[in-house]
Amino acid sequence: MLKGIISIIVSTYFVLISSILYADNNIIEKIDVNGVQRIDIETVISYSEAEIGEVYDEELGNNILKKLFETNLFSNIEISFNNNSLTILVKENPTINLVSFVGNKKIDDEDLLIEISLKERSVYSRSKVKKDIERMLTLYQRSGRLSTEINPTVEVIENNRINLTYEIKESEITEVSKIIVIGNKKFSSRKIKSLMKTKEKTFLRLLSSADKYDPDKLEYDKQLITQFYNNNGYADFKFISSIAQLTPNSNNFEIVLTINEGEIYNFGNIKITSELMRLNTDYIADVIPYQSGDVYNFSKVKDSVETIKDIAEVNGYSFVDITPEIKNNEKNRTIDVEVIINEGPRVYVNNIDIKGNKRTIDKVIRREMSLSEGDAYNKYSINYSKDSIRALNFFSDVNIDEVRTEFPDKIDLDITVEEKSTGEASVGAGYSSSTSASVQLGLKENNFLGRGQKVVFSGAFSSTRTTYDIAITEPYFNDKELSLTGQLYSNFYDPASVNYETDEIGFGFSSRFPIASDKSLELRYSLFTSKIKADKDATAYENLLAGTDTVSLIGQSFSFDRRNSRYKPSEGFNLKINQDLAGLGGTSYYFKNSLEYNVYQRITSNFIGAFKLRAGNINGYNGKYGPVSSNFNLGGKNLRGFKAGKVGPKTGDSYTGGQYYYLTSFETNIDLNLDAFDITSTLFLDAGSVWGLDNPAYGSIDDSNEMRSSIGLNLNWDSAIGPINIVYAHILQSEDTDTTDSLYFDIGYNF
Repeated sequence: MLKGIISIIVSTYFVLISSILYADNNIIEKIDVNGVQRIDIETVISYSEAEIGEVYDEELGNNILKKLFETNLFSNIEISFNNNSLTILVKENPTINLVSFVGNKKIDDEDLLIEISLKERSVYSRSKVKKDIERMLTLYQRSGRLSTEINPTVEVIENNRINLTYEIKESEITEVSKIIVIGNKKFSSRKIKSLMKTKEKTFLRLLSSADKYDPDKLEYDKQLITQFYNNNGYADFKFISSIAQLTPNSNNFEIVLTINEGEIYNFGNIKITSELMRLNTDYIADVIPYQSGDVYNFSKVKDSVETIKDIAEVNGYSFVDITPEIKNNEKNRTIDVEVIINEGPRVYVNNIDIKGNKRTIDKVIRREMSLSEGDAYNKYSINYSKDSIRALNFFSDVNIDEVRTEFPDKIDLDITVEEKSTGEASVGAGYSSSTSASVQLGLKENNFLGRGQKVVFSGAFSSTRTTYDIAITEPYFNDKELSLTGQLYSNFYDPASVNYETDEIGFGFSSRFPIASDKSLELRYSLFTSKIKADKDATAYENLLAGTDTVSLIGQSFSFDRRNSRYKPSEGFNLKINQDLAGLGGTSYYFKNSLEYNVYQRITSNFIGAFKLRAGNINGYNGKYGPVSSNFNLGGKNLRGFKAGKVGPKTGDSYTGGQYYYLTSFETNIDLNLDAFDITSTLFLDAGSVWGLDNPAYGSIDDSNEMRSSIGLNLNWDSAIGPINIVYAHILQSEDTDTTDSLYFDIGYNF
């Protein structure tokens, strides 16, 4: 027994002695780095995380290799350890001298350069090249060119540099020739296909990109279809399969969607549970958009969360946690919903990151945010900010994602935007049986140099009129909520039906600023001259009009906006009151008032109604009368179905306009199942009148107040060359002197 114990002690002693001697022989006393050219030796040692005094072993060597390879700075690394000296031999990755693309005709070099991370003067890495190729192929995939191939080639030059070339073999666009839906019984295939962003190839879609096959877009379509079924009571809806197959001897895809609709469900028991004392659960149960027995609609459950949050904020709770718990009862096909309301933790905004703005500078987006870093989180403010960014009309898509951070009381806001063309070259044309054709041309840039500035150059040309208009707007002067606009315009009008010509030229500037969160004020000044020259065979009335008026005008506009969204309102109203006074200089003395009032109301989940009212008056003072050029006019977009400016009082073939007017419009979107062709439709009813001529120089002209009205259909086609707007109006009421224009269109080309 004693001998055994002595044997163990001796063995342990020799093991400890051996370990100490091994450690002494493997302590790193020196670190040598060889092979570096551009990178400092200290930098390599720092990246390796090796330190003098450490015991070198196989695990440490592997960690050093791993750390150095992770830097993507080296193409090869070797490590050796002899006589307490650690030697690191590296071969640096070359730097990129030039990046070029060969074979790309459909996508510009600039667009490809945005997608890649390896640029000139960066360090070459094969793994990064692979990732860059994947990003470029994704770009081609989105444009429908699925079979595109990209191969990188490297040319080695002096000083460990390379030229990197991407050889691109672009494929033809892969289009969707047919979409087949199998298993649908409750809804037609036509209805299901109308929900999809992916469309079938048709003649009307030659200029559209909706028929290009994109697997990512197809996945999004599946989400839209699932959401549609869930919102119509089919809680168990699912896709059995979705297949995209190439049709023989073509570059077209055939999409086959097989679905299981399941059974329809109704809402069962609805329960509201709240730990917030000031919230009335009975009131909440009454105002949420679903009740027991209604057809199940998942979107209404989500909407109820926002409704409850709004109620909580009104009652002083900015931080609430609302959780709807859903329970399926397959036996009686009902769904019970319990909404649990708790006080949520206080959360603050940590960072606001903006992505996707390749052209628009960050400042333009940030100034539309009602939240800043450090502010308390507020869902209402985030939604309002999102609407404000979308209302800029610079982006086709805007998303604000809330990202959790390592701090439990802080979140990051990721703003992702997808820019669209903000420049527009517009072409407008009109024709009616009683008038000749006219053409309007214009250039407009709503986001000049990516700074949010607006620049407009427009002109209208016909056999009787030439008009030019130049305007520049800075929406945030000196980075403050102060909008400044300058305008210069010229208008020459020489109708063959009268014996005089009118020549106007003027300029103006305005400033707009907020006075409350939902109110703003605009101040403006303009100066223009209106010269009327009578022909030698002019009538007595036309000679009375001859002369030059100089108008010096100051004005203000008060705006009150309570719409739920400035982008696409569905609830609320907005009011604008305009007042102008002429007489601070010049030869004209008059005051002018006008009113604009719009009300929006959601009729159903798919229909939004709108009522619009316009009215105004103009009256002279100091024994003067307002010039004919300042009278109100109707027609065109203001009273559809009538020729612009050719409604109301008339002498000979000349329309004078009037001192008073009103215009009302009722509008609603309608469903004509034309969304498969990217066409939206709107039904409208317009009614209005313009009348009143106090100046006795006009003589005996019929200036009575007789209502004009029209009803019609407005079609908008979002084509690849820009929006195409077509209006057909049926005249309900008119006067013999009016000029009608039942059908007109305009085309815009975006760039």
